[in-house]
Amino acid sequence: ITHGFDNNGRLYNETGQYQNWWTPSSAENFNSRSKCFVDQYGNFEDFGYNVNGEKTLGENIADNGGLGAAYAAYKEAVKKSGAEPQTLPGLNFTPDQLFFIMFGRIWCSYYSQDGFKYTVDQDSHSPGMFRVYGTLQNSKDFADTFKCPSDSYMNPSDKCSLW
Repeated sequence: ITHGFDNNGRLYNETGQYQNWWTPSSAENFNSRSKCFVDQYGNFEDFGYNVNGEKTLGENIADNGGLGAAYAAYKEAVKKSGAEPQTLPGLNFTPDQLFFIMFGRIWCSYYSQDGFKYTVDQDSHSPGMFRVYGTLQNSKDFADTFKCPSDSYMNPSDKCSLW
């Protein structure tokens, strides 16, 4: 859903026609707020190569919006069920912590230097580890769930947000 309102999807109207349908002030606000994502992801680096925050912007917006929507839906489902989710035996994590751990797990990957360079040169997605770091750094829910100290790597004071 968030792709419909990212840097590309926002350029299409309700019937799928290419049309700049946003007001100038809405477009200006979007561009100003999305620059935060461009800068944040553009500062992620490995093997001496930086992620291209402009090229990956749409996917980064979608990852951030998707995590927020998924967590809100999870919390609503828990509320509607009336029962607190069970913890897993042998794991010292709350159900909310497990939600975020599983988010990170889906992007678990290994890159060789050549593979990383290829990804940042060719892919519209940020490398997996930065999809996790960037999205979770922007999530107040994650920081609260794990009690991340203020102004720490995983809980920076300046978080990127569009919606």
